[in-house]
Amino acid sequence: MLNKFDALWDLVKSGLIAFRDTDFNQVQFGSLGLALGAGLFIFLFFVYKLLWGRNKFKRPYSGHIIPEGFDAGNLSRIIYWLPRFLLAFSVLFALVTIANPYLPKTKIEEIVESRERLDMFDASPSRGWKYENTNKCSGEIGREAYLDFLKMREGQGDSVSLWYFSASPVPVVEYFMTDDDVLLMQAKDMPYVVIDPGNPFLPENDRLNKYLDIIAPQNRINRKFNGGGTNIIGALEAAIKHFDNEGNKKIRQRALLLETDMAIDNNPEKQLLELKKRNIKLYVLHIKPNEVGEKQGVNEGQNFLNADIFRKQIERYGGKFYSATDQRSLKAAYNDINKLEKSPTKIIRHLLRILIYQRPLLVSTILLFMAIASGLVAEKFLGEDP
Repeated sequence: MLNKFDALWDLVKSGLIAFRDTDFNQVQFGSLGLALGAGLFIFLFFVYKLLWGRNKFKRPYSGHIIPEGFDAGNLSRIIYWLPRFLLAFSVLFALVTIANPYLPKTKIEEIVESRERLDMFDASPSRGWKYENTNKCSGEIGREAYLDFLKMREGQGDSVSLWYFSASPVPVVEYFMTDDDVLLMQAKDMPYVVIDPGNPFLPENDRLNKYLDIIAPQNRINRKFNGGGTNIIGALEAAIKHFDNEGNKKIRQRALLLETDMAIDNNPEKQLLELKKRNIKLYVLHIKPNEVGEKQGVNEGQNFLNADIFRKQIERYGGKFYSATDQRSLKAAYNDINKLEKSPTKIIRHLLRILIYQRPLLVSTILLFMAIASGLVAEKFLGEDP
């Protein structure tokens, strides 16, 4: 029983402290008209009782003068009127409760707008050759820079699909997804090179050491029959189809990130036009190819589109072209893309109402109990019901 009383006292105490700490300058009312109406009704009822509702048991000059010794003292008057004052204040706070007081609060919500991006990587055999003065292949250098780019983009709300291509495009993350951790894991496991098992650039097929051998790690080489080549048209068509079929029509900001060494087999001008029609921003990272390997690998009569021509086509159709000649310029290119693809933030202000009717209601209840208690005391000691 004592525990219950302590809990009740703690509740009342916390309520009174909350009432004391209320900033009344900020308080607004949601049902002020209702409270005024109730107050007017109570006032009219009080006037009626005062003028016509009392039992008039005396009239002027009808009795005797009461000696001062029998007149009620100040203490008796206080005891007699105290319950009425407490009841009046209880009614006042009850009217405040009816007025539905609240504290206005503005909640600011920042929403990062989603961007849709398809990241596509050239995995042709040329990506397996040594890159510049490093001991790593072109595909590995590009992948390391891309992984750093993904870490830069964490929390940007990107919706990303991940592909690689050689003779044909292959989806790794087929649907557009916003899980940064899963995307990073899938990008780490993606192959650097797709190549036919009989290709002479593989070390096991080049016993006489006639060609420039692929140095890509064995677990990053996907040996596939009829693999190889750089079918840029097939890759871009797959990207366009993927945006059309799987893309979110509500997302307006879309981009295609294409990393390639530009040893492409055909002219993709038609596909670049289709990307522009769909308002898909194109970013092309040109990884400098290994010139020795390119000279050995280009067959007579092959339609090899010059990188400079492709660059002019990209810029003509509104794309962005980056030529990465070393690791530093590759990192700078990804930094620039990160700045250009900053997700805009939409700020929404929510006007909230923190209801505080419980505070005046508690005070009204306490005053009512005090009025009842003081009335009982007055009746007992004065012998008269106030």
